[in-house]
Amino acid sequence: MSEVQMYWSALVFDLAVPLSAIAVMFRVPRLRKRTVVVLGAISPLLVFYVSVAVAYLLHPKQNVFAFYAMGVMTFFVYLVLLAMGFALAFVPKPANLYARFVMGSASVPLTYLIFKLFP
Repeated sequence: MSEVQMYWSALVFDLAVPLSAIAVMFRVPRLRKRTVVVLGAISPLLVFYVSVAVAYLLHPKQNVFAFYAMGVMTFFVYLVLLAMGFALAFVPKPANLYARFVMGSASVPLTYLIFKLFP
C-alpha cells in the first residue's frame, strides 16, 4: 500500500465514523445514548485534526508534514479510542446525554493510562 493510499484510507475512515455516528444519532433515537459516548471518545482527536488542518491552511509550507501525516500516524490511537468508546457505550449510567458525552471524552486519559501500563 502506498503512502497516498494510506493517507486517503485513514482520512476517509476518520471522517466516516463521526459522520455515520451523527447520522445514527438522528435516525435511530434508541441508540442515541450509546452513540454519544462514542462521539465523546473520539472528539478530542477530532479537535486535534481540525487544529492541524487550520494550521496547515494558515501556513502550508511549515505544516505540510503534520497535515499529511496526522491521519496515518494517529490511526491506531483513533481505533483504540473508538474501541474504548464502544466499550463505555454499554455502561448504563449516567442517563443524561451531555454527561455521557463527557464520560466518553474523559475516557481519553484512561486510554492513555492503559497505553502506559501495557506497552
